Amino acid sequence: MGIPISEQEIRRLMDDEKWGTLIAIDDGQPYAVETSFAVDDKYLYTGTKRGGRMNTCLENNPAASFKICNGDHRGHNYCSAIVESTAEILQKKEDILYCLRIIFEKLGMSTDNLDQKADNYVAGKAALSLYRLPITKQSGIRSGR
Repeated sequence: MGIPISEQEIRRLMDDEKWGTLIAIDDGQPYAVETSFAVDDKYLYTGTKRGGRMNTCLENNPAASFKICNGDHRGHNYCSAIVESTAEILQKKEDILYCLRIIFEKLGMSTDNLDQKADNYVAGKAALSLYRLPITKQSGIRSGR
């Protein structure tokens, strides 16, 4: 049985981990995809394939959760957190640029030409749709070991 963790521990997990699971509702059933993400003080930022199943789910119902977890392969030592929220698609260039920058920096990717990449998103030419999820409800647990 897991032990609840503090908001500080949840934040550390969100800052340290690079991948998580975006969960939405598809025709009344949960649907999940693994995706990279980054956070700031208020939001969790992520993206999904434009026109893909997750993108369609969030267009139809923006209710979403995002789960972050680390642990050993046997599950004896773990720490996990979940953010329950509503996904907001990013459409303004400044929001898109900010999202790209914090995700690219977290993943150690080059931030060159982000302005051009943001223009492609605004024009609908990018392969992904970008989202932010307000971090208003969060919880987490860790193993007792």
